[in-house]
Amino acid sequence: MIGLSLGALVLQSVGGGLSTVTATVTALAGAFVAYQGYRGYRRNDSPPMLYLAIGILLLTTVSFVARQVVGLAAGGAATAQFAALTVSIAGLLAVLYSFTGA
Repeated sequence: MIGLSLGALVLQSVGGGLSTVTATVTALAGAFVAYQGYRGYRRNDSPPMLYLAIGILLLTTVSFVARQVVGLAAGGAATAQFAALTVSIAGLLAVLYSFTGA
């Protein structure tokens, strides 16, 4: 019972910071996966792998950075969300192109 209360207290004190930590970890993991995709592109000279790496990078890392930078610069959550969604759409299109057209 005390452990559960302590865990709830920690989560409550962290508040919105927990989502930022989770988003940061996701962005870092996405950057690592994109780097591995880029290495695969260099090793096999495979254009679809390059587009896949670019799409993953856009979906994870660049959208996170866009959300943070635009959020700080513009100060509005709606503008930051729009920037992140725009980058995410570009990432999805790059992944789609890697599967179908490259």
